[in-house]
Amino acid sequence: MYRVTKHIKAGFLCTAALLTLAAIYTSTLIVQQQTALSDVSRYNVTWLVSQTPFEIARLQATIGTFGIPNSGTTKEDVQLWLEIAASRVETLDAGEARDFIRSSPELLASVEQMRVALASAAPLVATLEREGSAQQLIALLSPLNTRAAKLAVSAYARAGNLVAHDLHQLSQLHWIFSAVLCGLLLCCFSLIAVLAWHNRLLVRTYDEVNALVSDLRRTGQELAEANVRAEHAMREVQQQNEALKASDLELLTQNTRFYAALNNMSQALCMVDVNQQLIVCNIRFLELFGLSVEDTRPGVPISGVFGAMDADTRPGQQIAREIWKEQQALAAEHRQASFSREDQTGRAIAVAHQPMVDGGWVATYEDITQRRQAEAHVQFMAHHDALTGLPNRFYFHKYMGEMLQSEHSGLAVLQLDLDHFKNVNDTLGHPAGDALLKAVAQRLLGCVREGDFVARLGGDEFAILQRGGNQPSQAVALAERIVRVLCEPYNLDGYRAVIGASVGIAVAANSETSADLLLKNADLALYRAKGEGRGVYRFFEPRMDAELQARLGIEADLREALNRDQLEVLYHPVFNFKAGAVTGFEALLRWNHPERGIISPSEFIPIAEEIGMINAIGQWALQCACEAAARWPRSLKLAVNLSPLQFSDEIVATVTRVLAASGLSPARLELEITESALLQDNERVLATLHQLRNLGLKTVLDDFGTGYSSLSYLRIFPFDKIKIDRSFVMEMVRRPDCLAIVNSIASLASKLGMTTTAEGVETLEQFEQVRAAGCTEAQGYLFSRPETDAQIRERWFAPGRTLSVVAPGPDRKFTIVSRAGSTQPAS
Repeated sequence: MYRVTKHIKAGFLCTAALLTLAAIYTSTLIVQQQTALSDVSRYNVTWLVSQTPFEIARLQATIGTFGIPNSGTTKEDVQLWLEIAASRVETLDAGEARDFIRSSPELLASVEQMRVALASAAPLVATLEREGSAQQLIALLSPLNTRAAKLAVSAYARAGNLVAHDLHQLSQLHWIFSAVLCGLLLCCFSLIAVLAWHNRLLVRTYDEVNALVSDLRRTGQELAEANVRAEHAMREVQQQNEALKASDLELLTQNTRFYAALNNMSQALCMVDVNQQLIVCNIRFLELFGLSVEDTRPGVPISGVFGAMDADTRPGQQIAREIWKEQQALAAEHRQASFSREDQTGRAIAVAHQPMVDGGWVATYEDITQRRQAEAHVQFMAHHDALTGLPNRFYFHKYMGEMLQSEHSGLAVLQLDLDHFKNVNDTLGHPAGDALLKAVAQRLLGCVREGDFVARLGGDEFAILQRGGNQPSQAVALAERIVRVLCEPYNLDGYRAVIGASVGIAVAANSETSADLLLKNADLALYRAKGEGRGVYRFFEPRMDAELQARLGIEADLREALNRDQLEVLYHPVFNFKAGAVTGFEALLRWNHPERGIISPSEFIPIAEEIGMINAIGQWALQCACEAAARWPRSLKLAVNLSPLQFSDEIVATVTRVLAASGLSPARLELEITESALLQDNERVLATLHQLRNLGLKTVLDDFGTGYSSLSYLRIFPFDKIKIDRSFVMEMVRRPDCLAIVNSIASLASKLGMTTTAEGVETLEQFEQVRAAGCTEAQGYLFSRPETDAQIRERWFAPGRTLSVVAPGPDRKFTIVSRAGSTQPAS
């Protein structure tokens, strides 16, 4: 069998070698055939060269037809065929055509001659319309026919030689290929015979191999089944291993999370089993009760843990003892509960005890000391003033309501307000004002008895609830003590401050008196005390409520007075001693109330200042007075009063706008202010006064000598005029001190270059005294009462009248002298 196989292998090798040689030779033949076919492609050169004579001939024909009239041939056609012929000649110098042309010098010369002739023909084509150009062009191209024909003949001759050579080569290839094909057929038949013999051997061997394969397949199936079973078992083991790993990891994660959550709880936690042994506790439990890790090992009796807490060195041993006692009772009863314990130091711990199903219990412990303190602080702040620490209005009202329910008599409410506190705040600043309020609170606490209740209602307003005693005498004694103590000077960081206090008192009359009513009555009494000079105390009287309601009615009516044209401007003459005549008028505001009649400015101006109407009313009065004065003689001046509250940033713009609208000269306008305006904001008011004076008007210090008179005002701002208050002028006849004051003011003003006006001159004696004192002007009812614009124009500016006023006659009255000499009483 081995030898047979060896011979078969040798036969196969020989056959393979023959086939390889045959394939190589066949490939060589195919390459030769491809070369022959390539040579055949060279016949294209013959066609390319043969087309040249035809295209030159066509060019000549086109030139010839161009010379025939109406032939339809254009110069463009000639140009086209010239370009075709030139392009054809150029192709002869490329590819195999170039090799063919360059193989013969004669052919190369012919092609060069054609190229030169065609290049020379291009200019002639451009002038083809000229006579003789066509003939000249044909003569130029005619020699090319012979050259082109010879070129074509040479190409055809070369092509014939190549064809004969190629046919001979193809014949040789044919016979060779036939021989190779026959050899291949013989080899194939031999191979088929060898393969048939080999096939019989293979069949026999195949049967033997099949039997062996069957045995191997059976064995392989058994091994595969065993392998599958092994792999299945391995996968089960791996799955179990992965499950165990996942379970361990989950358990580790849960334990980690449990201990992390346990030790990061804000509350302390302790868990005990049914045998009253410690299971677990967190770090907060150790910190809260001052325990160590050794004290809280799992399994130790919980009684021992709390016993360690009860040691003398442990913090909070009293709380721990009370908590353990309570939890022992809860554990014995298996009961849930929440409770808290607090020791004498204020430390408090809240406990939440929860029994478990197995008989053990778990509890959480929280230190609520800060929470208790915060709640107590919030409770205190809700009922007390943050600055002084005194009870606030809410707590005072609540406490007073409770006292009124339990004690029906002997209760008195003293409500007090600090006088001039705003001055301290404005001059020394709010920190000083806060310090002053604290000092006042301490003095008030020193004034009251045990059982009295002191509170700060807000701002600079305080209240005291006085209990028991003989009323109202006890309230009077306390009010006098408060006024006296609070008026004593205060030392505020080196500054000396003096304030006062006004007190309003209301006594509970019967059991029906409510806290609201008592506070309201005390507030009304306080309002009366402040209105009667401050620094005093007043008891509530029933008529005060009626007065309050009347005031509220006036406030409501005043808000509508402008819109209802109820306000009116009157004018009071000012007499000049040197001129002996009236030199101006002062504008005075009156309110013609439809029910109350004429209301004086002293009554409604303070109300207008309180309710914020003063700016609107003041601007209206200024506008009305300036419009009226603009119609008077130009020698007369107008004086207008300004409220201290009008000294805002807008007053300069308002005065400028009113003067422009009315057409009144600023030199004729005098603005009168009181010294109280300088107390608000000294620097700001002075700056405003300078701006007003820069407009060209005059400034007057009104009511000098009363209120907060200070000679420094005359120094820091040079007023144009000083008006002496009527209270001094009216008492000059009876009181020498008033006479001396008027003389001093007039003398001081004269030395400072200021004029003076004495107000309130009503008698001849007063007139003579103010003139003797050196006053520049006088004003009062002695000359005339305030009148409307229409009345003064009728009295003072009527035709035939002058403004001169002569000395009084037997009737002791001044008279107005007319131009004709007739007289009329001035008042």
